[in-house]
Amino acid sequence: MMRPVKIVYIIGTLDFGGSERQLIRLVIGLDRSRFHPVVCCLSRRGPLADELAQHGVKVEIVSFRGLTILRDLPQVILRFRRLVLLFREEKPDILHGFLFWAYILGTYAAKLASVPIVLASRRGLGHFKADKPHYLFLERLANRLTDLIVANAEAVKQDVLRQELVEPSKVRVVYNGIDPSPYVLTADPALRASLGVPEAARVVGVVANLIPYKGHRDFLHACRAIRQRQAGITFLLIGDGPCRGALEGLARELGLEKDVRFLGTRRDIPQLLALMDVVVLPSLEEGFPNAILEAMAAGKPVVATRVGGVPEAVIHGETGLLIPPRDPQALADAILLLLADRPLADAMGRAGRDRVAKNFGLDRMIRETEALYEELLAAKAIARTQRTDVV
Repeated sequence: MMRPVKIVYIIGTLDFGGSERQLIRLVIGLDRSRFHPVVCCLSRRGPLADELAQHGVKVEIVSFRGLTILRDLPQVILRFRRLVLLFREEKPDILHGFLFWAYILGTYAAKLASVPIVLASRRGLGHFKADKPHYLFLERLANRLTDLIVANAEAVKQDVLRQELVEPSKVRVVYNGIDPSPYVLTADPALRASLGVPEAARVVGVVANLIPYKGHRDFLHACRAIRQRQAGITFLLIGDGPCRGALEGLARELGLEKDVRFLGTRRDIPQLLALMDVVVLPSLEEGFPNAILEAMAAGKPVVATRVGGVPEAVIHGETGLLIPPRDPQALADAILLLLADRPLADAMGRAGRDRVAKNFGLDRMIRETEALYEELLAAKAIARTQRTDVV
C-alpha cells in the first residue's frame, strides 16, 4: 500500500482571517488515506491552530515574527535556515504556500530542501505591491521555482497574469468553499438582547477585520445617511484590527454611538448573521471574500462593492446588490432598498443560499485542490520516467 502524499502548508500565522480559515478547512477536509498534511507558521501559532490539533494535524512554528531583513539580517538567516531544515526533516512531496511572505520564503526554502512540487496560492489582489518593486522582484523570482499558482477568483488570476508575468497555463482558479450547514439558523433573542439590540430594531452588519481596505469608514458614513432617513436600525461591526480606535472615534464624531456596536473578534459568526437583515461588505479591494459566501449561506441579502472577485460571487439583483467602492450614499441607498422591500430581500437571501450550495461548497473546493495535487504528482512522475528512459 502506498503511503499518503505528504503536504506541508506554510502561512504566516493561524489568526482569524479569511485565508487562514480556508487553509484550516482544506487541511481538515483532505482525504487522509491519500494525503498527510503538516502546517508551518512563519511567525506564530495563532488561535485557529487549536482546530488543527483537534484533528491530529501537526503545526510547526519558525518564529520570523518581528524580524525585518535589513535590521535583523543574522536572525532572518537563522530562521530561514531553520525553515530549510524543517522541510528536509519533513520530506514533503508538496509545499503549498498561503499569503505573500509564506509563499516567497517557503518557495526558496523548498528548493534548497529539494521539495519536488511547490504550489503558491493567491488570495487577493496585489495592490499592496504597488509601491514595493522589490516585492514584485522577489515574487517573480519565486514564480520561476513554483510549479503552479492557485488563484481563488478569476479576478485574482487576471491580476497575477498582469503583475507577475507568468504563463496563463501556470495559474488555476479554485474558488473558496464553505460548509453551508452551520449557517442555517434562526435568530436567537437571547443573543440579540446580550448585544443590546432592541427587539424591534432592524440589523445591518459587516463581518471583516478592521483594516483600511475593508471600507469601514464608508460604511459608517452610510450609517449616518441611513439614520437621517430611517430610525430603528442597529449596525454591527464584527472583527478587530488596527483601525478599531479610529473607527470608534469616527462613529462618535458622526453621532452614531447608540446605533453602532463594535463586537470585536467573534467565534459565533453564524449566530450573528442570523440576527441580520442585510449583510454589507464595503471593501475598496477584495480577492474572493469568505464573508460574502457566509452571508449568502445564511440566507441574507448582500450589499457589496463591485471590486475584485466580488461580482463572481454576488449576482447583482439576484443574490444582492453591487455598488461602486468609496460611495457611502450608494451604499446607504442599497441598504435602505433592501430594508424597505422584505420580499425582495428574502428572495435574494434564498437565491444566495442556493448559489453557495451549488457553486461554492467546501467539498468542491477540497476535491478540486486534491485533483491539482494529483495532476502535478502525475506530471512529475511522467517527467521522471522520461528522464530515466533517456538515460
